[in-house]
Amino acid sequence: MISTMSTKESKALIKDIRETIKMAKYGDAIHKCQRLLKGDPKNYMGYLLLGAAYQNIDKVEAAKFLRKSIEYTEGPATVALQGLANCAPAEELPQIYEQLVELLPEKCLEYYEKLYALAADAALTKSCLDIFKKKAQNPNDSHFNKILEYLGRLWFSSEMEVPAAEAELYKMSMDKLLSVGDADLQSMVYKRYLKFLYKQQDYVSCMRHACNMTESHPRDVYAYEWICMMHCENHEKVNNKAWQSELRRPVSEYAAQLLQLNPKSNLALLVQALELYSKEQFVAARQLALQALEYQPSYRMTQQLLARIHMKLGAHKLALLLWQELGEQHEEYAQCLSYKMDAKLLEEASKLLKDKAATDELSLKALARCYYKLGEVEKLKSLPLDAVTHAEFLLPPSEALEALANNESFEALLLRGKLNMKVQNFAEALNCMLKATRLQPHIAECFEHLGHLYQANDDILRARKCFEKCVSLNALAEEAVDALSSIYQQLGEEDLNEALLLNTLRHLSSDDAIRLQYKLGLHFLKVKKLDNAIQCFRLAIKHDYKCMVYWESLGDAYAARGSYNSAIRVFQKILELSPNNSYAQLQIALIKTTIRMYPEAIADFDELLKQYPDYLPALKGAAEAHISLAHNLKSQNLYGRAKDNLQMALEHLQSVFLQSKAQCMVWLWRLTASVLVQTAQLPKSLANLDVAGNLAKREEKIVYLSRKDLLQLAQRFYLCALKLKQNTFLWYELALCSYYSAVYMPEDAKSHLEIAAKVCKMAIKAQSNRWQNWNLLGVINMHAANENFPVAQHCLIQAVVTERKSYTAWTNLGVLYFKLGDIRLANEAFKRAQQSSPIYPNAWIGQALVAEIIGEQEEAFDLFRHCQQFEYHPEAAIGYAHWVCRVLSDPVLRDKPHNKHAIEHMHADIYALDAINWFVQNEESEACIASLTFQGFLFARQKLYKQAINSFTRACQQAQPGTDRDNLYTNLGYLYLKLGQPEQAVNAFDKVAHASFKPISGLALAYYRCGQSHESYATYSNLLASDMGQDEEKAATILVAMASLVYASQGDTDTKTLLYQCILLKDAPIQALFSAFALGVLHRDNELIKIIMPELQKYQFNEKYSTDVSYLTANYCLINEGPRQALNYLQQRVRMFPQSPAVRKIFVKFLLDYFPNDATYEKALANMALMTLKLKPSFLSDSNNANELSETTIYASRALERVDRTQSLKLIQSAIRMNPINQQARQLLRSITAC
Repeated sequence: MISTMSTKESKALIKDIRETIKMAKYGDAIHKCQRLLKGDPKNYMGYLLLGAAYQNIDKVEAAKFLRKSIEYTEGPATVALQGLANCAPAEELPQIYEQLVELLPEKCLEYYEKLYALAADAALTKSCLDIFKKKAQNPNDSHFNKILEYLGRLWFSSEMEVPAAEAELYKMSMDKLLSVGDADLQSMVYKRYLKFLYKQQDYVSCMRHACNMTESHPRDVYAYEWICMMHCENHEKVNNKAWQSELRRPVSEYAAQLLQLNPKSNLALLVQALELYSKEQFVAARQLALQALEYQPSYRMTQQLLARIHMKLGAHKLALLLWQELGEQHEEYAQCLSYKMDAKLLEEASKLLKDKAATDELSLKALARCYYKLGEVEKLKSLPLDAVTHAEFLLPPSEALEALANNESFEALLLRGKLNMKVQNFAEALNCMLKATRLQPHIAECFEHLGHLYQANDDILRARKCFEKCVSLNALAEEAVDALSSIYQQLGEEDLNEALLLNTLRHLSSDDAIRLQYKLGLHFLKVKKLDNAIQCFRLAIKHDYKCMVYWESLGDAYAARGSYNSAIRVFQKILELSPNNSYAQLQIALIKTTIRMYPEAIADFDELLKQYPDYLPALKGAAEAHISLAHNLKSQNLYGRAKDNLQMALEHLQSVFLQSKAQCMVWLWRLTASVLVQTAQLPKSLANLDVAGNLAKREEKIVYLSRKDLLQLAQRFYLCALKLKQNTFLWYELALCSYYSAVYMPEDAKSHLEIAAKVCKMAIKAQSNRWQNWNLLGVINMHAANENFPVAQHCLIQAVVTERKSYTAWTNLGVLYFKLGDIRLANEAFKRAQQSSPIYPNAWIGQALVAEIIGEQEEAFDLFRHCQQFEYHPEAAIGYAHWVCRVLSDPVLRDKPHNKHAIEHMHADIYALDAINWFVQNEESEACIASLTFQGFLFARQKLYKQAINSFTRACQQAQPGTDRDNLYTNLGYLYLKLGQPEQAVNAFDKVAHASFKPISGLALAYYRCGQSHESYATYSNLLASDMGQDEEKAATILVAMASLVYASQGDTDTKTLLYQCILLKDAPIQALFSAFALGVLHRDNELIKIIMPELQKYQFNEKYSTDVSYLTANYCLINEGPRQALNYLQQRVRMFPQSPAVRKIFVKFLLDYFPNDATYEKALANMALMTLKLKPSFLSDSNNANELSETTIYASRALERVDRTQSLKLIQSAIRMNPINQQARQLLRSITAC
């Protein structure tokens, strides 16, 4: 049942509810409202109060009941809306505030402010903005300005797009915002507003506001930039008067102010460039445009202006690159294309120009140019051409010149200049070009032609200036770049040349830059920037793989850098692409010469000369390769092969002489003279060449030239070279050749030295700061035939002052002081030379000579030995051989530890023999007696008796009668005895003039070896009776020798007598004891043995004589006590001398002889034999006798025959290899293999 409430009750309850709410009793108020609404469900006031009660409890409930109140309210629900504004969600507030503005006009500003604040929420911005837009539709609204302000603020903060229909409203709002905002706000608004205005193409307003901003914000660049940008982008448009009228100052002033605020402003620079362009100051305009483009590379207006400036300057290629970059194809682009030569591009240009040719004169000329290059004469004739264009493209040069004779326009003068150059009327061409240049001094083509004209007249400086001007106007004027680059190279301005080429390449694409890239590579190659050169050549090859010139230059760059393997690979690649490329073959051979692969280089040169016999570089290269190889062979003392290579080098050079054009080349005369001099320095038997007769001015076809002839011809060739070109090097080499003539031809030494001195002074005059010249003059004045030591000292001091590290000059100065006897200064000079070059042998030789003089024997020995580590030097060779022979022949020196180590462990004798062999080989027939004596002595030490005999024989032939020759013949006689040639020994000993003990005893021995026992005995008897026989030691030796002779002829009785005489002498030689003991054993004379035994026992513990003592004593035991006792004795001796293989060998042989089949000793015998072989190096260290070693190996093989037959067989084979003529070994081998 629905109960109703009267109106009176409702009013009372409503009043009560209001009071309850005022007392903040919201819960009671809610219950009362519910009771009210229960009685009257549509009571709007109940819902209103219920919403009010919920305001502080639940905003959502409050909003719900307030909406109900609005629903049931008849008429405006102002109060409910006001309440709802406090609790409704944010998205409903814009509509609520909009209604409240209508209902409560007096509070509209408050609600506008709330709307603006609400717009801070991005989700509500659009709603709030729409409300303000709606309110702004009424311009009569009393708060219209405020509405515009709020609208402007919202548009400014929201950055929303402004529809075209609302553009005017946007402008009004921005204008209002600018009028009420502070300076900071105005600055930000201007930046948004100016962009909007420009986008709307409202240039008038945009310019006006930009000018306003410059006044309100004079330090802000933004407005200035807009002014400049509008000017740059719209100055060519038709309707530009209106916005230009808004400018309060000239635009140039705004640009200048902008540059003060921002010096890197591209817009300001562009404005200034446009102004200069309009004044036809194109060069200055280009500079500013380039600067602007640097600061803003992609700005289209700058690129367009720069392209037009390039066209005005005649740099059409540069302009074309810019038009292509912009992607624009119009008449200006076509005009640039008309200067190309490619037919497709010309056809493209002609299509673009056809429509413009009727109205544009430049397009008409460009079209005519295209038709002319395409050869379309009929089309060309159909064009309405002016007189100049008609003359250029349709008339021959003479008629064109006649037609334009009185035409003084720029185009006519330029054409007349080019036509006069074509007909080689250079004077008139120069006159026309100068006039044309005065009329338009910014055209690059004028300066290019002027440069060529000046260059043709050899006016390099003016040509350079013209080409520089041309390139500055048109960086891609290729002919001017080439000409200017050549001039820079001619003048040595390599830095400028590099900058020129790099600047030109900067404007070109990679495909267009190949030729200049290659030219830049050549420049880098010339200035030794080899890595850059290689990179340039590789880029060129990348774009043109088949161009051999690029490959060749790349190979040259690698070779110049020292990358020889890479260079060879490049030239081999060239040969793969072009098998007949002579340059590649030549360079491969030259590189191999450089890296000292001389045989391979010579083979390559020979192969090249087979294809091109007269190829001059190949002939020169082959000669140089042979010369280098000869020099290398000389350093190895291979003189014969060196001479052969010098002969072949001369043959190649003679082939060059057959070419008439080559005879004016200095290098040919100089190189040929060098070959002749080098050959003259070889040993005398090899110092000769077969030379073409016409070259030596002889009638014969081929002439044989000796050393003297070679040096004379070399001097003549040097003189020929000097006639062609004089320089210090040729003078120096001529002086050196004259000095060699004095050395090798001592009979004319004085005259040659005088010539050498004069020529050397010419070399010094030509270049006084070259130390080699002073050094040679010093050496010339040190020669024995021209001694002038003060002058020599002055020259050598000048040499070392000029070059402090000149080790050659220091050494020569040391030699001078050595000659003068000032050993201290000589030593100091040699020391300075060693410091300058530790591997220079002459300095060490000088120190060795100083050591000899001051008595430092070991130091001299070591210094000469050190010299052998360097290249061969005659003084070092004979000095070292002298010291080695001296040490070997002096027991005291030989036993010194230092010298003993040098001989035994450093093989000084072998090194000395090599050195003296080279010396004798070089000197040939002129080898001195000392060198031959040293050689013979060292040969004999190495048991090379035949070679020693040859050396001593040559020495004897040169020696004068006297003691030295007697000693030589004595040595020669003993060497013949060593070789078993006693007859020659007798002859040698007979030639001894003043006989001493050694040659007489040798003669007696030689007689004995010849079978002339009586002569031998008589010689010994005479020797014993002479004064030399009074010496007991010598007498004992003679008696032993005589005893051996008597035993052979008269038996043991007389022999014993002689031996007794020998033994009775004080300090009887051990050979006498051995002989007497052996005689007692052989004849079983125990009395003799007992007499000898006590003396022999003194040597039983001496290892030197252990073998002989053991052998003799064992045989004594054998004949008196039997083999067992003898074996026991030998065992004792082996234990006493376990390190002696000779004692072990006696033991092994004794077992094999006397216990051959005793199985008890088989293993012991085998072990002893093997131990003997292991000790064989010590046993053979002094004898080095293959027979002895072979014999020991045979004993070992026999000892192992029953124990290890395989090893025994190997040993006997080894014995045969050591001594193939040993019959015992072969018989043993047969017996072993037969078993």
